[in-house]
Amino acid sequence: MPIRQERKPMKSNRQMTAIAAVLAGAMSLGGTACAGQPTTAGGAELPVQTSAASHFEITRVRVQRDADTMSISGDVANQLPLRGIIPGHVEARVIGPDGATLATDSTDPMKRNRQARSAHFYIRLPVSAPAGSRIEITHKLG
Repeated sequence: MPIRQERKPMKSNRQMTAIAAVLAGAMSLGGTACAGQPTTAGGAELPVQTSAASHFEITRVRVQRDADTMSISGDVANQLPLRGIIPGHVEARVIGPDGATLATDSTDPMKRNRQARSAHFYIRLPVSAPAGSRIEITHKLG
């Protein structure tokens, strides 16, 4: 006679989503700095400092320097596993070696599609940053 094993009931989609949200939140807190605190990225040539509003983070920052312009792009992602709008705007400024603001501009991040969990930003600044300059990128709500 075959032995019949008792099967455990499968967890519902709601339970699985809740577990995934808790795990994602724990992993984001353990692997990154708090969203309100600035982090520094980029090479030694032109450091990039980012800070984002609560529950958001700035990722995949790219800086392209031309002769007299600078293109800054990246993504603003919600740290919570939610879909929906990414509110606020992104401001980029180039700070010279003496601490003076050389150029600043802001833009609203745009989502690629309705299902995306991040929004892309692109800012072009008409400045050639001298040695010792840095870039500050800030995501602000409101």
